[in-house]
This record gives sequence, structure tokens and C-alpha cells, in this order.
Amino acid sequence: MRKSRAILPALLVLCLVAASVTANAQKRSYKIETVGSHDDEVLGVFVNDGDTQFATCSLDETIKIWSLPDGNLLHTLTGHLAQVNHISFSGNDEMIASVSSDRTVRVWNVANGSQMFTMRGHTAEVMGVYFSQDEESAFIASGSFDGTVKLWDREFQSEVKTLRGHLLGVNSVAYSYDGNYIASGSDDHTVRIWSTDFDTKEALMTLRGHNAPVLAVLYSFDSKLLASADQDGVIKIWSMPTGELMRSINAHVELVQDVAFAADNRTLASGSLDKNVKLWDVVSGENLMTKDVGVELWSVDLVSNGNIIVMACADGSVRMMTEEASTGGR
Repeated sequence: MRKSRAILPALLVLCLVAASVTANAQKRSYKIETVGSHDDEVLGVFVNDGDTQFATCSLDETIKIWSLPDGNLLHTLTGHLAQVNHISFSGNDEMIASVSSDRTVRVWNVANGSQMFTMRGHTAEVMGVYFSQDEESAFIASGSFDGTVKLWDREFQSEVKTLRGHLLGVNSVAYSYDGNYIASGSDDHTVRIWSTDFDTKEALMTLRGHNAPVLAVLYSFDSKLLASADQDGVIKIWSMPTGELMRSINAHVELVQDVAFAADNRTLASGSLDKNVKLWDVVSGENLMTKDVGVELWSVDLVSNGNIIVMACADGSVRMMTEEASTGGR
């Protein structure tokens, strides 16, 4: 988070710049197209680090890999025995981890779409997954309705540790990009922060403030911010690693299942069952864009500069919003 300036003229300049950026961002115009579909509701979407591919997962028990920016279908991955709830590209973009109501964590080869291995250990539906974002992509975090978070060693295909503390099911997990922390969001209305150190199993802190189940958690790329979103449509922004609440945004009138940071670490996308995609400046709290997509949204992600937003839709469609160049966006 940027520190406040002590000199008044400088502060006035910053305010004018911020107002100019917001006004410009409000003029961003996107065209929407449907690039493909699953046979049932699409529950998750994840854009790779290189902005060259994205993956989707669905109630139809499959995962699909698509190209960017054209949205061509590259692979359909099959093997899960129940709905696939979430997916994550590895930090090196070579693998995808997926979790399912079949209680497994599976890892896939991106290049050919083949399943590499399956890890078992959760005793209920697995709802969230996140690959470590280091180049080796050595670890995977998962969260389950069994109330636990697990850390897995990808190379040895084994469980490193189980993290207990949530009082109800875990809906989402996120790996910090510096590799030091895992965040988890739960039906118990809390966000918990865990160390990735093998020997530390107690939560480092519990973030309280949500008044509804926490459905999504996500670190910014510089690991200095954590966004969390809940069933009431509220998004909270926390300063990390201190856990200080920076901002609470009444973002949507329906639940928010997913949020996504842009590479600037301050632009956040949100999608909701209220059928809207929104962009936010998490530092100022300003709404930068609102777009009614016309369909309920389970998940959103975006490329680094925000020019393409990918949406996982409840009607089974996979849609893309592409910024129209004529708007002169940021």
C-alpha cells in the first residue's frame, strides 16, 4: 500500500492524478463474446502467468484449456469422478492442479492434457486449490469441506501437512506469490493465514470482519495485499503480512465466488451471481467499471493488463470481455 504524503501540494497532485485515472478507466469499453462451453455450469477459470492460456472447470466433471487471446479450445481433460470445483496453473505454466467433489487433488500436463497423478487425503469435497507460484512449482495447497487445508509436495506426490483450525468447511485457498503464506476462507466467516514452513501447523492469524461465509481469497502478485469475498457480496482488502483491514467494499448484491488481481496489484476484478463483472481500485475503493453480462458468474480472471476478462458462467458458457482499442484505455 502506498504511504500517505506529508506535503499538502504533493497530496493535491496525487488526488488530481487519481481522479484522472479513475475518469479514464470509467471510459473503458469491452465487447463480450462466447468462446465456448461446458456441458454444465462452469465453476472456475484461471489465466496462466504468461497470459497465453486459460483453464476452466465445470459441473460436467471436465477441465478445458483454451488459448489466449483468441479463445480456441486446446484440450479437454477428463478423469475426475464428480464436479471440478477449482483449478490453478503452476507458476511455470507447465501444469494444472484441480480439485473436485470426488475428494481428490489431481495434476495435469498442460502441453498434452494428460493426467500426471492423483493425491488423496481429504475426507469431503475439495473446494479450493492453488499451486505455489515459484518456477519449480514445488507445492500445492488445497482446502476442503472437511474443514482442513492441506499442503502437498508435488514432486513426491505426498501430503506435507494438514492445517486445522477452521470451524466449518474451507471454500478457497491462495498461495502467496512470495511463497511464505497460505490464506484460506471458510464458512465460519473467517480468513486464516498459515505458514508454508513444514513444521508450523497453527494458524499465524485469523482475520475477522466478514458477516457471511468467505467464498474467495487471493493474494496480489507482490504479496502485499489479500482480497477476500463473501456470500453477501462484500469484498475486503487486507494489508499483508500484518493482517490490517484496509478497505471493505459492498461490491455486489449477490454472492462473490471469485476475485482476480491485475499485475498492477491494485486493480481487482469481481464477478457475482448478480450477473455483473466489476473492476475496482483497491487503494482508493473506486469502482472502475461495471458490466452486466446477462448471466450469473461463478468465476472471473483477467490478463495482466486487464484488457481481457474471462468469465465462467452458470449457463455453461465460457465468455470473454475484450477491451475495445478505440477507447484509449490505460
